[in-house]
Amino acid sequence: MDTFPYESWEEAISAGDTGYFTFGPGGNAAIVIITIIGIAMSVFWLAEVTMNESKTLNAEADGLRSKWEN
Repeated sequence: MDTFPYESWEEAISAGDTGYFTFGPGGNAAIVIITIIGIAMSVFWLAEVTMNESKTLNAEADGLRSKWEN
């Protein structure tokens, strides 16, 4: 599937379009914003999963410790 709207890069540059996402010449703020949001969400979910797993494993360890401490 060819989604590039021009026949060549020279034609795209001469058209002067600002481009859309990764295609076309010119700067594009949308891809920068989407990238920053993606990185922020990844860091947030990584921290969330790590803290949740730590809490769950500590609770299970405490349960086993109390069960087998006699």
